[in-house]
Amino acid sequence: MNRLALRLLLALVLGLAVNAALLLFMRDESPRQMIELTEMRFIKSDDPAPPGERAPWVRRTLPDNWHQSNPGESGFGWYRAAFELEQVPVESWAAYLPSVATTHHLFLNGVDIGGGDMSGPFQRSMGRPLLDPIAPQMLRQGRNELLLRLRVAPNLRGGLGRITLGPLAALQPRYDQAQFVRVGLPRALNIALCFIGLLVLLLWLRRPTERIYGVFAALALVWSLRNFHYFASLPWLPSAPWEAFILGSLGLVVVLTWIFMRHYTGLPSHRRESWLLAGALLSLPAFALAGPALASALRLPWYLACAALGSWAIVLFLKSLRGTAVQGTGSWVVLAALVATLLLGLTDLAVSAQLLPFGPAARMAYGAPLLLCALVYALADNYFRTYDQARERTADLERRVQERTRELEATHERLRALERSATVAAERERLMGDMHDGMGSQLITTLEAVERGSGDAREVAGMLRGCLDDLRLLIDSLDPTEHSLQLALGNLRYRLEPRLRAAGIALEWDVQDGLRLPAAGAGLQVLRVVQEAVTNAVKHAGATRLRVRLVEEGGELVLQVADDGRGIAVPAGMPVPPSAQRGIQGMRMRARQLGGSLELASDVEGTTLTLRMHAAGGGPTQVEGPSRA
Repeated sequence: MNRLALRLLLALVLGLAVNAALLLFMRDESPRQMIELTEMRFIKSDDPAPPGERAPWVRRTLPDNWHQSNPGESGFGWYRAAFELEQVPVESWAAYLPSVATTHHLFLNGVDIGGGDMSGPFQRSMGRPLLDPIAPQMLRQGRNELLLRLRVAPNLRGGLGRITLGPLAALQPRYDQAQFVRVGLPRALNIALCFIGLLVLLLWLRRPTERIYGVFAALALVWSLRNFHYFASLPWLPSAPWEAFILGSLGLVVVLTWIFMRHYTGLPSHRRESWLLAGALLSLPAFALAGPALASALRLPWYLACAALGSWAIVLFLKSLRGTAVQGTGSWVVLAALVATLLLGLTDLAVSAQLLPFGPAARMAYGAPLLLCALVYALADNYFRTYDQARERTADLERRVQERTRELEATHERLRALERSATVAAERERLMGDMHDGMGSQLITTLEAVERGSGDAREVAGMLRGCLDDLRLLIDSLDPTEHSLQLALGNLRYRLEPRLRAAGIALEWDVQDGLRLPAAGAGLQVLRVVQEAVTNAVKHAGATRLRVRLVEEGGELVLQVADDGRGIAVPAGMPVPPSAQRGIQGMRMRARQLGGSLELASDVEGTTLTLRMHAAGGGPTQVEGPSRA
């Protein structure tokens, strides 16, 4: 047996168990000390007074179904029974009538003890148990006679169930139990279903594209309203339209259930849905226009057609379960509820068709809450399963994002390592270039001068001193705090100040604190610009005062070296010395490497050299290595 067949069998067993439980719970069992009337004499008579003993009374076994004992008849009938009491009881008694259709009136020893209205509109009481109290003084020692007048509607099942007489205290629990099962509980469930239908209707109004919610709301409202006929009587409503609503609404409930099953199982909409829905709606006025006799004749075929359509809904659902990989328990709960509801309906149908003893056919009152609660559970199960799947997908996406993040971090770390390697390589190349173009070329020139013997000791010492200055500049640029100009310029000032003092030049030093270089390698370029400017002032300007100023202005570092010498082109008409020209060109080249600019102002009052470059964080500054010929 495959899994689908096994689960179908379990659903059938569950449905049978629910139906059997209701049958047992609603079964009437009389204690031995009570009097249960299982047989009474009957006569069909419209006379409001009971016929005499000589009238043609016939014996009837209770329950008495008029469709069998009085086929095609309605109106009034009298029931008579006698019972013996050894002594008059001291406590109150009662007559318990679990099944009466349509209305009755009860007499004990000729005294009216209660019942329904025997004139005017018919009141439905089939779904409700009845308990008529009996005062102790109404009972007699010895023989007592009970008379019951029954009024049967022409379009309803008429009959009388067994009557139990006994102490009120003993019959009250049985009545309360039957009242709860057949009236109280179904009424509460129907009210709850009305609220559920209204809530789902509001949800559908917010999301009209979700047609399944509209079908569910209509099913819940129509079915819950229909179920009130099992235990409610509307004396102000004529019998014909009320019966038409009961019959037609059953077809509407079954059609809506069939449509819901199609949408729930994912089947596409079909024109048959509109045809069946239109047919169910048209059945309401059709039954209202039909006469009582025709409506009564059509009742059983109509019930069979509704049962067939309900079975079709189960077949559709089974096909969907067989053709798809069903997840969760919601679908199996719906299947079990469908089977149980169908069995409840078939039980009521068997009662109506006289296949079961006469009694209330009200078990379908439990079909609506059973099936609709199962549908709510299935919808919620689908929702939460979808929510869990979305949450799992979100967690999986987060996990993938975390993995990609770790991969990106690892890639960025490798890139940073490559950048550091590239920076070290570029710095090494820059230092090698500076050593080659600066100190290296100067050492070669000094070596050639010594080998040729063309330079005296003072000149050679000056050239070697220049090499040492270049070496110190390189060492200062390699300081771990290379982005601090203050420290690098302080070291340069320490070396330059003795030379300036020996040349008779006063030094003014104005360097702002906390200035940082825009990029690695910029320190050496700035130091070389300052060194070249000071060298030009010492060698060519004949200055007596030299001022070095470094400040930050508008996101730029501004370096000024000013002297009070005779200027580059003084005296007039004299050319600029080639060494000075080379120095200025070198400083302009370094300014370009710093991404800045070099301004030169010279007149008879002196020369001012201004270097502008981006401050740290003020803009990108890529220090280029020195070009080598």
